[in-house]
Amino acid sequence: MLYQTEGIVLSSMDLGEDDRIVSILTAQKGLVRAVVRGARKPTGRLAAVTQPFCRADFQLYGRSSLDRVIQVSLLDSYPGIVGDYAKVVYASYLAEVVSGLMPEHERNPGVYRLFLAILDSIKESNELWTVARWAELRLLRSAGFLPSFDGCSSCGRSLAGSVYFSPQAGGVLCGACRAETTTGEMLMPVSSGSVKTLSLIAASADRPNIVARGKVRDEAALVMREYIAQVLGKRPKSLSLVERLEEEGS
Repeated sequence: MLYQTEGIVLSSMDLGEDDRIVSILTAQKGLVRAVVRGARKPTGRLAAVTQPFCRADFQLYGRSSLDRVIQVSLLDSYPGIVGDYAKVVYASYLAEVVSGLMPEHERNPGVYRLFLAILDSIKESNELWTVARWAELRLLRSAGFLPSFDGCSSCGRSLAGSVYFSPQAGGVLCGACRAETTTGEMLMPVSSGSVKTLSLIAASADRPNIVARGKVRDEAALVMREYIAQVLGKRPKSLSLVERLEEEGS
């Protein structure tokens, strides 16, 4: 069955000698994996639009396994991102996150609009740490996995004294509930500043004007890395590059 939808390429991989498989986040069909025939040939007419972050109108043929790209009309290639190494790293990481959170062929135009807003924020901002934390939390909210920072995720009481983040529990724990956790559960001590920063970012519908420094910056990033890995069941491949940039203060 032929169908048409706007979409953005999240990733691509080679298939055989001439073809590529692309993962496309679409407005009408959710996450789609499709074959692009001849994309690796020097004269392949669809080669240019198999690159990550190409936004286009796609005509596809739906099949029981991989769909097939028939025709493409390019809308945007995000030169403001692809020409900047740090922005490519963050965009690639967040593309992995949305790919891991979204089921295939499940229509979710809200997530599509959100991811476009995330790319616009990466393109326009130099505070990529804040963009990444905001994007992670907005994507998690959209998928129903938003972590809790406004009270103990176990007993619901207000936070006071020592506070811990539990990826398995999906939020922060007070000292009393921390003592009741099972052996082997990851518990991360976090400062009140880190919890407040993540809570403020999580509550922001638009990219917030928040700049974190020092311990808060490091703790909040670690909390989100461990929680994302818990939700996805794996660490995104590009996360090590993000970590390196954040260690360097990008």
